[in-house]
Amino acid sequence: GLINLITISQQKTKPKPKPTKMSHSPTIINQTRYSIIVFQDRGVLYNKQVLRPGEAVNITKKETIGVVTPYCVHAVLGDERCLPSRRQSLKNFVSIAAIPAAFVAGTLATAYSAGTMTGPSAAMTSMVSGMVVKGVVIDATALAAGGVLASRAGVVAEMLIEKQPEIFMVKSQRYMPGKRFLVVKDGYEEGPLKIEPIAEKEFEKLSITSFKTPFDTIGDKIQFYFGGKKGENDGASEEARDEVVASN
Repeated sequence: GLINLITISQQKTKPKPKPTKMSHSPTIINQTRYSIIVFQDRGVLYNKQVLRPGEAVNITKKETIGVVTPYCVHAVLGDERCLPSRRQSLKNFVSIAAIPAAFVAGTLATAYSAGTMTGPSAAMTSMVSGMVVKGVVIDATALAAGGVLASRAGVVAEMLIEKQPEIFMVKSQRYMPGKRFLVVKDGYEEGPLKIEPIAEKEFEKLSITSFKTPFDTIGDKIQFYFGGKKGENDGASEEARDEVVASN
């Protein structure tokens, strides 16, 4: 079912990197069963990263920028295929919702085309029951029989996000800059996606498979739009840089 396709196995545990004075401002840990995309929000959305289960992104004080302006954190179900480019607007609920919608649509389309969905999960059944898409009633029978074709996957995904947005995406409260540890939990079958702060002692007990650094930072945006100092990424397209990050 859908749940089996979007659940990713834990990787081997790797040692935590030695923290620096500017580390963990914040560090965001994925403790869900799914691939997620996280980013910071100050009206401009920046410091993005794709996290598999057990992975974390360590954002430094310099990357967060500032000492008095609060920020929020977004977490949405998604992977590299759903990453928005800098040219795409990410300033409202509808455009942010497009990320998990694209992820779910891609997953559904893969299931239908591969013939691997022999029956929907219980959560999927309850969410889609009674939906009518292009004249087809979406229910357990239609899904199991392949009645929902890949061409309808996008419409179904959008309807799911609209019906229960809280299980696919979440926005945190406002946080002031400084050392902070945030855990992303639950989502989809486990209920509403949550972002919760934890103490440093709790963080030290977690088994984290790998640490990542953010991309599309404020510095990256300035470089992209206005140019700047020459560096290793000069002349590289946005898509190429994102592909490099996604492959790490």
